[in-house]
Amino acid sequence: MNLFMVFIAQHKGESVQITPEIDIDQATHAAIQQLRNESFPKHQVARSYYKQCPHLRLLAYDGDTLTGHLGLDYRRIRVGDSVLKVLGVIDFCVREQVRGTGIGSAMLTYLNQYAQSRAVDFIMLISEHETFYRKHGFQNIAAQHHWLMIHEHQNFGIGHHWLNDLWVCSIQGAPWPDGEIDWLGYLY
Repeated sequence: MNLFMVFIAQHKGESVQITPEIDIDQATHAAIQQLRNESFPKHQVARSYYKQCPHLRLLAYDGDTLTGHLGLDYRRIRVGDSVLKVLGVIDFCVREQVRGTGIGSAMLTYLNQYAQSRAVDFIMLISEHETFYRKHGFQNIAAQHHWLMIHEHQNFGIGHHWLNDLWVCSIQGAPWPDGEIDWLGYLY
């Protein structure tokens, strides 16, 4: 039995689903916005995403209450001479009252299983939570990055910076290639 199924058995009423962004209704957007803004108080916005709308949403519920959220962006990126298929995690958050109960771990397990049955090389995200992501098989990558700088729906050009907070998890077992990282889009 996987971690998510154990979690469901221990927490009656919990469910997780992945939903295409285009299918998210207004009530769900409002619940995501509230959870996101509570979780990231220094980065509050009047919408359910921070920089750019994700392609998919992974949502965790306890009954009708949204307890966890993460946005997902599927794209190609370039690392050195390699082109990778990545599933990027955006705005990963769990309701404060239930943090530490295994919801975040269950969400990552569910995401990993979802990615394994699809054309995904790596799951990737940016975070300062080293212990949590190492525990879930993520590797820290420090490298030069290039990305489209977006703020409040405006393009401000290409950013070129060294970043230390990138975490990647190989889905097919391949090692992360060496080289500069071109996001071929915005930074998660």
